[in-house]
Amino acid sequence: MDHPKNLILFDIDKTLLVGSHYHYMAMKHAVLDVYGIKNPKSVANLQGMTDLQILCNILSQEDLDEETIRAGVHECMNRMASYFQDNLFKENLIPLAGAKNVLENLKMIGIPTGLVTGNMEPIAWLKLGKVGLREYFKFGGFGNEAAQRSVVVKLALQRADDIYGAFDRKNVFVVGDTPRDILSGQKSCVRTVGVATGDFAVDELEAAGADFVLENLEDIQGILKIASESGIDVNPDSYPVQH
Repeated sequence: MDHPKNLILFDIDKTLLVGSHYHYMAMKHAVLDVYGIKNPKSVANLQGMTDLQILCNILSQEDLDEETIRAGVHECMNRMASYFQDNLFKENLIPLAGAKNVLENLKMIGIPTGLVTGNMEPIAWLKLGKVGLREYFKFGGFGNEAAQRSVVVKLALQRADDIYGAFDRKNVFVVGDTPRDILSGQKSCVRTVGVATGDFAVDELEAAGADFVLENLEDIQGILKIASESGIDVNPDSYPVQH
């Protein structure tokens, strides 16, 4: 099997799917169970943060010393995952329009896809399974592994290199809906695609320095333009495979 030239790494929330309510509820319940904190103060501008970063920011606003915070983080995340799994059946998660189509076409032309997500790993897989997108991913970097999203990108890249062989970073794309997604990709010297399906508009993602920006994953002409400018061999007559 030839080594694939390109690699695409996707964010999850508001890039591939929407509708999660119990994720944050899971964090609140875990913080109460482990640290005894009821109704913790909210964190501002959390879009694109990792679960570990959000959790640490929440706890740092409380009257807790660093040792106490550190001692309970692992258990807190375990309880988050358990609570989310127990309540998954209540979640009204839906895949964003065009997401499955893009993933199916990337699979068809042999471009591997991975995850770069702020979600802790068990929650990431549960969400993708719920909306029927789990089959397109077998590796990634996750929000329980590092506070900084740029480190999560590096972990995903390392795993991709281990599976497929080393990728030239100019042929790797990080796709996400927030400026933090864009910045995290820039720090690893990969290309970035902003998708305006979250809380940030096209001009905000452009201002963050995204190499490409799409209104959404249904923007077939935009996707074909990215492919053309990046040397990805996509036959416009066969794309998209509609599902």
